[in-house]
This record gives sequence, structure tokens and C-alpha cells, in this order.
Amino acid sequence: MPRFRATAVVAAAALLMAGCATGPGLAKTNSPRRTVQAGAEATTTDPSTKPSAQAGKPVDPAFAAERLRLINPCALIDKDLLQTVGTPSRYTSSSYTRCSNYMKDKGGKTLNFTLDIGYSLTSSEVKKATKQIASLKSGEQSLSGTSCFIWALTQENPAQAVRIQVGTSSDGSEACEPGRKVLEGAVRKLKGNPQKYSPPKGSPVEVDPCTIVDKATLSPVLGASPRALPFGLHQCSWTGQSAQMQIEFKTARIPKDGKFDTKSVETDLGGGLKGYQALKDGPFPTCEIVVVRTKDQSDAGEIVEFIVAASKEKEMDRCQAAQAFAKAVLPALPQA
Repeated sequence: MPRFRATAVVAAAALLMAGCATGPGLAKTNSPRRTVQAGAEATTTDPSTKPSAQAGKPVDPAFAAERLRLINPCALIDKDLLQTVGTPSRYTSSSYTRCSNYMKDKGGKTLNFTLDIGYSLTSSEVKKATKQIASLKSGEQSLSGTSCFIWALTQENPAQAVRIQVGTSSDGSEACEPGRKVLEGAVRKLKGNPQKYSPPKGSPVEVDPCTIVDKATLSPVLGASPRALPFGLHQCSWTGQSAQMQIEFKTARIPKDGKFDTKSVETDLGGGLKGYQALKDGPFPTCEIVVVRTKDQSDAGEIVEFIVAASKEKEMDRCQAAQAFAKAVLPALPQA
């Protein structure tokens, strides 16, 4: 599915860890935004795995979205677990729900893990979930023996999973075997009482992005019946009438000049709030507004992104629509 390109941002989820110094930290890495092109088919981001799956309900209460949003993914692959397959290194993270450890196996060769929770599965990934890990339906894909993706379904409609990506040295070694072991351990920890974030005041980490926006905000751009496309735990898009609107909460390094994009300009959103707006051309011209929600002394923080995009043929002021979008939603978010 085509996705908008976006400037990579630097993660700063460590600010959520106040009071959790005993757990693995979340360092800063880069991660591209994952978005859905307006008007595109939604089967890969909003799959229905089977008619009997109750929409929005996890296969176990432990995997409820409101619980997962606060789980520190690094705590699910702690050093005790990783030491069963090799020698762990430092933890890095590029979002609320992702944690990586670039380590060595017991023979001293490369063995890298990246864990995602609340991961949105494609319909093809759902079909491949014919195995089991920790009593959950599981699927996997191996690439040339040097990398492996393994997922365990935590929700069936729309399909979400705990997913692990494993990378090894390019020597043909089997990547899936250690991945299965670590993923099983991570799922068992997730069912227990894993370390959670301690969000600062004003953090949007616990907010469901699909329920924070009402139809009255969407209808001027998308019409009366927009289709919601949840992606992961912190992003939601709506499509309709050759246009798209999207909101996403994420961690970021806050630039000193406020320019999250080279085209960014400051815009007044009322109530003492300001955003950083950028208009981008392309097949679906897009206006994006970034609003800072939290920031610490090292400029690590959290942001909310508002996006309005539409086909070239659709005559509308995309940035004016994005400003109205932001002004409607911001009062409903946690206040600092």
C-alpha cells in the first residue's frame, strides 16, 4: 500500500520512564512515520481475520489496547530473557511501542532483535498465522536465513500482534529459532505485570486516536461517512471523497527552532497553542501540522501530528482544514 513519505523523527520515550530507573532505558533512534494514502484500499491495515472475531476486542484482556499503550516494550525483552540466546547490548527505541537490542549470539555473531507491540498485521500475515506461540496464533516469515519476522496475534479484528524481527550475520544461520524463544518469553511477560511508562503531565500516550476525533470534525473534508483506519496503538486515519485525515501521537526530538520539516512555518492554533505547519505537493498534496505536547530539559518530548491530504483534483485549502482539525481535537487531549 502506498504511504506518504515523512521526515524521520528521533525518539524520546525515555521521558515517560520517570520513576522507572530499574528498567531498560529507551535511547534515541530514527523511525519513519507509517501512513496510509487517501483513497487506498484498507485491507492491509484494517483486516477482518474471521467473521466471528468481535471488533476491537483482544483475544485476552492482557492485550487490551488501553493496557498496551502504557507498556514499556523494552521491559518485555529484558536482559534475563535475551541472555538465554546471547549477549545483550544497549536498548534503543523509535516509538512508544518498539524496542530493539543489537546484540551477539552465544558464538559472538550478530543477533539483533526488534520487538513491536500493538502491531497492525496485513491480511496476508493473518493467513500465515498457522502456528502457536504462548497459546497465541502465530506466523513467521524467513528471509534468506539471515532475518526472520515472527508475530503472535493479540487481536483478530482489526488484526494486531506482538511482532519480533530478528537479524543475524549473513552466514546462512537460522534466525527464526532464537526469535521464537524471545517472542514466547515476551508474550508471557506481557501477560504478567511488566514495567509501564510513567507519563508526564500532558502526555497523549494513553489516548485512543480513533475515538478522540468526532464526525463533525471529519465531515467537512471527508463527507458524511468516513472510514476509520486504525494503525498500531497511536495512529488513526479516515478516508472519504478522495481525501484523508490522520492523527498520530509519537515521541520526538524537539528542534530548537521548531522546524520539524524544512518547510515548517509557525501557525497560531488559539488558546496559547502553536503548531508547525508544512504543505507538501505530490499526487495527494498534504498539509501537516505538528504540535508539541511535552518536552524535557534535553528537548526529548512527545508530539501530535495532524494531516489533511486530498487528490490534486479536489479543490480545498488543506492547511486551513488541518488547522480546523487541530483546533477541534487539541482541547480534548490531556493538558500540561
